[in-house]
Amino acid sequence: MIQDIFIGVDGGGTKTKVRIEDSEGNLLGQAINGPSNIRFSVDSAWHSIYQALEEALKPKQISLDDKTKFRLHAGMGLAGCEMQEAYEDFIHRPHPFTTLHVTSDAHIACMGAHKGKDGAIIIVGTGVVGYQIDKGKGSRVSGWGFPYDDIGSGAWLGLEAVRLTFQWLDHRAEKSPLVEDVFAFFNQDMSHLITWSNRANATEFARLAPLVINHCQQEEAAAVRLMKKAAHAIDRIAVALNKMRMNHEEMLPCSLVGGIAPFIEPWLNEALRAHLVPREADANVGAILMVRECMMQKII
Repeated sequence: MIQDIFIGVDGGGTKTKVRIEDSEGNLLGQAINGPSNIRFSVDSAWHSIYQALEEALKPKQISLDDKTKFRLHAGMGLAGCEMQEAYEDFIHRPHPFTTLHVTSDAHIACMGAHKGKDGAIIIVGTGVVGYQIDKGKGSRVSGWGFPYDDIGSGAWLGLEAVRLTFQWLDHRAEKSPLVEDVFAFFNQDMSHLITWSNRANATEFARLAPLVINHCQQEEAAAVRLMKKAAHAIDRIAVALNKMRMNHEEMLPCSLVGGIAPFIEPWLNEALRAHLVPREADANVGAILMVRECMMQKII
């Protein structure tokens, strides 16, 4: 008898997480591998996914290529899906899956957070994205890329801290413990700071976010101002998501996730905080829910 295997893939810019279940929902394996943002490289994305799947399946002696024993049904949420060319390239590559459904990482994060029910999610990590599912319809706000978007993210906090540091160094702004620590991060070397700033990507700028967070917790004025600006940007995402709903009198329950989320939550406005709920499951669980739903719709 051929066994149905369900695969959930959460592919982001820093890592790929996979979860594998049988038809009854029992966990068969999990693994983590490298990044799978298709915006940057479809080849690298597939490589990370296959590496993670092989690691997760090996203890159960399940082969991706054994179609005489297994039918593989994969749901994948991948960063970079908004890039249509990359998305088309990815889904048209040869693969071993009987079913393959690919969407954004934000969509499966929302599916997992609310276990398939209507709800919203705002991810505040290296980047920022808001996403909601309302009566089966998904809508997205922000997350279009750094530095032109992702306001309120870890990368944005790092960028703003660097801006303040440059302004202090050339006497446009007052000295603060925050900018002194940022400059110390670069060994108080102006040339190093300039070279790094002109080459750094979102991940590298986000490495400075803990400095902002630490000084904010110490109630240092410059850091507090940045955190308030970041929180205001997150508040605006929640408002924009609500405007996209057909009936936006009441905000959907919203899960706030990501590495920066716990630190920014106290600065959010009351309207959003009143609707925050803990997430029920993570994104790769959401990916499995998605592919199961797709299969059920085909049967019906």
